[in-house]
Amino acid sequence: GMASTAGSVLGKLAKVAIGAL
Repeated sequence: GMASTAGSVLGKLAKVAIGAL
C-alpha cells in the first residue's frame, strides 16, 4: 500500500544519501 511504497522510496533515498557521503 501507500505506507510500504513510501518506505521503499525512503529506503532508496537513504541508500543514495549514504552512498553520497
